[in-house]
Amino acid sequence: MINPSGVVDHRSYAVETRAAVAPAVPWLAYGYGLAVALTLGHFLLGLPIQLSDSFGQMLKLTGSWSELLYGEFTQRGYMRPLMWGELKLVYDMSGGDYFTWFRGAHVIELVIVVLLYVRLVRPRTYVDLMALPLGLAVLVGLHTFQGTVREAFPLNHFLTVLIYTLLAANLVMSRPRWWNDVLGVSLFVVSALTIESGLLVWVILVGGWLAGARGISRGAVGVLVALFAAYFVLRFPVLGVGAPDLMERSSGFGFRILDPPELVERFGANPSGFYLYNIASSALSVLFSEPTGGVFRLTQQVLRGDLDVAAWISPIASLCATALVSLFVWRRRRAFLEWRLDRDAQLIALFVMVLGANAVVSYPYTKDVVMSPAGAFLAVAVFAAARHILMWVAEVRAPRAAMIVLALLALTGATWAVRVTGTHLSLRRGAFVERNEWAYAEISLAHDGVSLTDADKSLFRTLREDALFHHPAPPPLDPPLRILVGE
Repeated sequence: MINPSGVVDHRSYAVETRAAVAPAVPWLAYGYGLAVALTLGHFLLGLPIQLSDSFGQMLKLTGSWSELLYGEFTQRGYMRPLMWGELKLVYDMSGGDYFTWFRGAHVIELVIVVLLYVRLVRPRTYVDLMALPLGLAVLVGLHTFQGTVREAFPLNHFLTVLIYTLLAANLVMSRPRWWNDVLGVSLFVVSALTIESGLLVWVILVGGWLAGARGISRGAVGVLVALFAAYFVLRFPVLGVGAPDLMERSSGFGFRILDPPELVERFGANPSGFYLYNIASSALSVLFSEPTGGVFRLTQQVLRGDLDVAAWISPIASLCATALVSLFVWRRRRAFLEWRLDRDAQLIALFVMVLGANAVVSYPYTKDVVMSPAGAFLAVAVFAAARHILMWVAEVRAPRAAMIVLALLALTGATWAVRVTGTHLSLRRGAFVERNEWAYAEISLAHDGVSLTDADKSLFRTLREDALFHHPAPPPLDPPLRILVGE
């Protein structure tokens, strides 16, 4: 499986596993993934285009391409021109049918994410097929993923970044081809100019290569390193865009959300402690679902003695998932120490790299959805660990140990099933919340002193009629496990 140079030989890997490979498994895996994506997409189509998240951004899209892109290259704190280019393209193509185009694009992106996930974990045996539902449950059930479907702007750029990062992982983990180099370099340029977390594409391509994957060449890695440095030169000395400051937005700290003035008052003199807190809390959020959004909500409940059954589901599920990955690393510890990694170990290594880099990217403020790439690669790591553990259980001659591991897998699956249900229920609740906002939108705008031009009013009326009349709210759900899913 691993040649003397320490590089994984995928041909020998295929030979070793050929006896266990079932030709029908990839088709079944893609079919299951498509069913998961389309079911979630059905709930996603129940959301109207949001007032709070999307209306203001769509007003910005009414201008010219040149004004839009120039403004995004020169604004303070952010450099996201291609994100706005994507929004402008869909806006212009929609011809006024905003719901169909923006929500349709959102569902298509969701399907692409799930299919790229299945392609990356590469199920080939029936054991793999047994592990796939758990991996996909972690992917769509984690709180970091919910923001990619619950919010829009009016397309969710964090979901776009998930496509970029999973595509990058597929490239670096594939067989070496010259066009992989071209695609990898192009993908980094596009992702870096879309949103700051797009820089994780560089981490995946270069980190995957360092872990022994050879989907891209050494020359491409050199180009990527040069472009990575050029990005920071362009952003800071050349354009002077800088980074978000403490006045940019509210952020969680400790047991509550601090508004920008409070952040400045508390950390303005030396924000390094606040930034370190954001990095640490963002990583912990993926591994343990505590804190969320930088706030230690469960810890606060424990200290108050106000325990809620539903509040424990997410931390238990994440703790079990982290335990599975940790068990895999422990069993392969010698290979990790010697840096001789097979494909599953490379996927685990990618998760660790993405988790650390994603947490660093989150240093200005904490927001769960910003950590969605790390959450997606946790799902990849959980699949790899579950596949390995299921194979071990089938071969082990220690019934007691096998029973303990199977109990861990059962608990993991059960808790993540509840979290997936929570994602669907969150979308259905959002269908009513967003339409209520549109129902009272005129009053809200008048209260905030917002005045609209005639063109703005035309867009406002179109979106409002879409939300309230053309695409009415779907029927509510009344789940029997209401307590468990936090209803």
